[in-house]
Amino acid sequence: MIDILGTSLLRGLMSEDIPFHDVMNSFNIRTTIAFHLSPKVYGFVYVSRQKNYHIVLNGNINYETQCKVFLHEIKHIIKDLPMMNYIIGLDMQHETFEIEADGFMSI
Repeated sequence: MIDILGTSLLRGLMSEDIPFHDVMNSFNIRTTIAFHLSPKVYGFVYVSRQKNYHIVLNGNINYETQCKVFLHEIKHIIKDLPMMNYIIGLDMQHETFEIEADGFMSI
């Protein structure tokens, strides 16, 4: 499990010396901006067969919202994905793990 608050992931992301994608790749996290997603989908995360995490963010939403969605998806990587095999669904914003991920954005 990744501890974003106490480890080098957060420090690396805050550093201006290390490129964002290099930091994320060191934790097996790939981030993609997609411009073909529905406006209703802000982003999602999945785990590949190679055990890499992939965060996909909607490129048609503003940067501030993308940052919030990024943190939301990081919460899923840290807390939810290690406990669940997979989560697929629509209209799941009222599920407990989604509400908790929204709260994670205020860190």
